[in-house]
This record gives sequence, C-alpha cells and structure tokens, in this order.
Amino acid sequence: MRISSLSILSGIVLTLGLSLASSAANAELCRNASSAEAASYTTPMQSPGIVSPIDGTCWIPAMTIASFDGTKLAANLFLPKRSSSDQKFPAIVMIASWAAPGRVEYIGQQQKLAQDGYVVASYTARGFYLSEGQVDVAAPEDARDVSSVLDWLQANAPIDINNVAASGISYGAGLSLIALGQDPRFKTAAALSGWATLADQLYTAGSPNQTWATVLGLAGSVTGRPAPEVNQNIQALLDPSTSAARIADITTWAKPRSPSTYVAAINKRNAPVFISKNFQDDMFTPNSSLAMFAALSGPKKMLLNAGIHASAELPGALLGAPNYPYDQAHRWFNRWLKGEQNGVDTEPKVTMQIKFSDRRESFSTWPAPELSNQTYYLAPRGAIRFDLSCFCGKGDKGSISRAPNQSTDSDLIQNLFDTTASSGLIPILSTLGETLNVPVINSLLTVSLAAGVRYEAPALAAAQKIRGIPKLNLRVTPSQARAQVVAYLYDVDAIGIGVLITHGATTLHWATPGQTVDFPIEFSATAYDVPAGHHIGVVLDTADSLYASPVNPGERFGVRFEFNPSRQSTLTLPTL
Repeated sequence: MRISSLSILSGIVLTLGLSLASSAANAELCRNASSAEAASYTTPMQSPGIVSPIDGTCWIPAMTIASFDGTKLAANLFLPKRSSSDQKFPAIVMIASWAAPGRVEYIGQQQKLAQDGYVVASYTARGFYLSEGQVDVAAPEDARDVSSVLDWLQANAPIDINNVAASGISYGAGLSLIALGQDPRFKTAAALSGWATLADQLYTAGSPNQTWATVLGLAGSVTGRPAPEVNQNIQALLDPSTSAARIADITTWAKPRSPSTYVAAINKRNAPVFISKNFQDDMFTPNSSLAMFAALSGPKKMLLNAGIHASAELPGALLGAPNYPYDQAHRWFNRWLKGEQNGVDTEPKVTMQIKFSDRRESFSTWPAPELSNQTYYLAPRGAIRFDLSCFCGKGDKGSISRAPNQSTDSDLIQNLFDTTASSGLIPILSTLGETLNVPVINSLLTVSLAAGVRYEAPALAAAQKIRGIPKLNLRVTPSQARAQVVAYLYDVDAIGIGVLITHGATTLHWATPGQTVDFPIEFSATAYDVPAGHHIGVVLDTADSLYASPVNPGERFGVRFEFNPSRQSTLTLPTL
C-alpha cells in the first residue's frame, strides 16, 4: 500500500528503521511486503512498516510528530487497507493516559479500527516518556498538541478531515473532550475513564483523595517531567494548613483543565459525545461526569461499568479483546464518522452495569425519568440506655425510617481512631476486588460508639434497586474549625454483616467551632440491588485511608450530629 503525502514542512525520517521526523514531502509511510516477507508474515506488530498481505493494514510504531511549538511527541500510526491513491478514511487521534506510553497503550484497538477502515494515530502526552516538554495537567499546550497531531495527519495521511474523532482513556479522555470543545475539526469524542470538573475530582467536597493523588504524583514523577506547580498543587491539597485563598487559586488553575468548562462550546455545534465511566473509580468518580453528561444537549451516550479507574477499558485498548466499552465506542465512531445507521444514537442514552453482576440496565437519558428518589429519615441513637417499652437496650445505633424523626437529640463522634468501616482494607486492591465479585464487608456491630455511629433501617419486604447517586443531608456541629465525616452505605443482612454499596465524604476546613451547619454528603454513584430481607445501613466516622485528614497528626476534633423534628436529617436513594 502506497500512501502519498502533501508537501509539508515537517516530513519523514525513519528511526529504528521506521520512526518519522522532519523530511522531504511525498515520502512513503509503508512499503509492500517482499515475497519472503509475505510468506512469513503473521501480524503488523511483528512486521512494522510493511503492508499486511493478510488485511492490507500497516503499523508504524515509532513516529515523532512536532507540535505547534516544536515540542516533539512520541506517536504511532495504524493505517487501513487502501485500494486507490485518492481514497480517504475517517481518522481518530488517541491520546495516552497519564504515565502511559501512547505508542503501546491503544495498539489492540488501533488494529481493530484500522481493519475497519480507520486511520488511527496514538501519541504520548507532552512531558511523559519520549514526548518532550513538561507535564502540566491538561494545560492549553496539551490541548493544542491534540490539534497538532491532527495537523500532521491532515498533511501526511489519507484522512477525511470532515470525519475525525478524538479519544482516550483517563488523561487522554479529558484531553479528548477539551479538544472537542476547542477544535471544530473534531466531529466527536469518545472519553473513557476521564473527568469533567477537575476541582471536583481533586477536592471532592473538600476531601482530597490522598491514595490516588499519591499514585498520580509518583507515576508522573517516574515516567515524566511534571511542571513544578503540579506537585506543589498536589501537596497543597493534601496539607491541612492550606489557606482558602490557595485552594481558590488551585480551583482557578483547574478550570481550563476541565472538560465541563467547554460544554457550551460543544453544545453550540451539537458535537456528539461518548463517555464511559467505572463505578469503582475512586480517582475520577462518576458523579462529576454524570453532571456534565446531563448538561450536554447534543447526541450523547454514557456507559457506567463495574471497575476501578480504566480497568474496564484497558483490555480492549491494549489487547483489542472483546470489550463492552470499546465495542460501544467503535459503534459510536461508525455512526458519526462513517454515517452508519447502527442505532447507537437512537438507543437509550445511558447504560449501567449492576454491581456484582454482568447485567446491564438502560435509561433514556440522565437524570433518568425512570428513577424516583426515596427519602428516608435518620433518628438519633441517643445515650446508652435500657428501654422498658421493648425491654431492650438502646443507644448502640440510630434508625432509618420512611417516617420523619420526632426526637430532639444529638450523636457525637470523635477522631480518636478509625472504625471498622472503610472503603477497603487495602487501598485500590480492595476496590478492584469488588469488580471481581469480592465485596468489601464489615460487621456493623463492631463500629466503635466513640469514633463512629451507625443507622439502620427495617428489613425490606422487596428488593430495592439503587441506581445513581445516594445523598445524605445532615446537620452537624463541629468542635473545631476542621472536621471530616466519611459515610458508608451498606447492604446489611439479618445478623449485621454489611456489604459496602458505596461511600462518600465531606470535609470542613474553615468552620466556626460550635456553630451548627448543614452538611450534605454525596455518595459515589452506584447501581446495586439490596435483596429482600436485608436492610440499608449507614455508618459515619471521621477517617478513611482514601481521604486526606483535615488535621495534622495528633490534632483532635469532634462532630455532633444534630436531630430535630423541625430540621430533618435525610438519606435520599435514587431507585428503580
């Protein structure tokens, strides 16, 4: 297969026999196989730069593309079978994940797409591995890099410039959506395991995720060259002493790095958007992306899968294995870049996988009109006491009921130590275990009365199908200016063993000690069936390994949950 190029300033030179850099125009990207090469040919990966005698595709593994400012980006290219010199193909620019090599990450999916008639370029984001520059977290320069790769394709590869998509996982997902909002040449984007509003993900309800922040910081430093402000911002978010003004500065820094900032621009040209998110993704929780999805007015599709960050999509990207997220993304590309009427745009816009099962359910859009919010009322546990009316002990737990609370009381917890409730005993691995049907469990009877409090509902007469974002609305009085409450939602059986459904946290940094405030906690979105005979349980405590503490080691704080018939504390469950 011979592929002609236009006259260009940046041409082609082979490194490792195949790497592309500046050279003269009208060069060949691939060559036909010799008789001997054709006889021994197996895969493009074993014979790079050679047109496949099997399917006509060609893989160029080690390209270098100069960006708008001369920064060299490490890339690769997969080309489809070409039957004529003037034939043009739809194209996809894939951007690598954070700390991932773009020449490798998507190779399996690139091959599948090339076999289906796409030109697919993938590159390593600026500042990582062999791509020059610094890592500056989806900065304007990073967004312009996406356009620069498209510039190169337009000048050098047989692409149909009217049918081009941006796509990626994680870091690449966010950059894909930002590019869609800034460069009208991109017709659509497919964003997998990305984010919407960066400040929401870095500092969710004032609760920075120390586990994933540490992973990202370490991975970025090992595989790339972070700009000084990147690590400075991470450390500031994790530092309990960081001022409100500094947090405001980071929020301002994060705005142009947030795909949600570009929703108006995307909507203005009705650009189609495909989003895939994973329920157990504690780094980029689904909530922010659900809010962005709701704000999009053009053609859109959202998948919610079981999995931690990028785990649902990676096998399809790297290996080209059968993979629900990428199979659906492929259909999306076929619809919007090839014009195939395959139904992906007329089907329900949202599909979600039920936790601990392979079953999926579909909803017409988001927010889903098929769902209704069920409101429950929390009542205090009160003091330890013996109740003659039931001839039983009370004060070990509060209650959850469909009837409003009639008691005026309060429940106090303190950060003396952590409780047995947690998002997972082993950070990341425990959550990954959930995707393998290994639940995070806890005996609610073991929750410390001093460091935590639990509330439980009556047994369910019928299964309860939770779909979406559960929410708590509490009233709290902090003893100090800084305090944190971590909430856990459980499916509890008859003997008090709870399976973690989801969790969330809210943190105060500049409260007035002793002043009661409204205190909302948003759980991470979920899809879970609570069986009949089981009941809902909520545990509240002051710490979790996932979240950074709002106080320095040794500092103490207490949180008093206030209950009053005139100001109800509620749990809202979106149910089917």
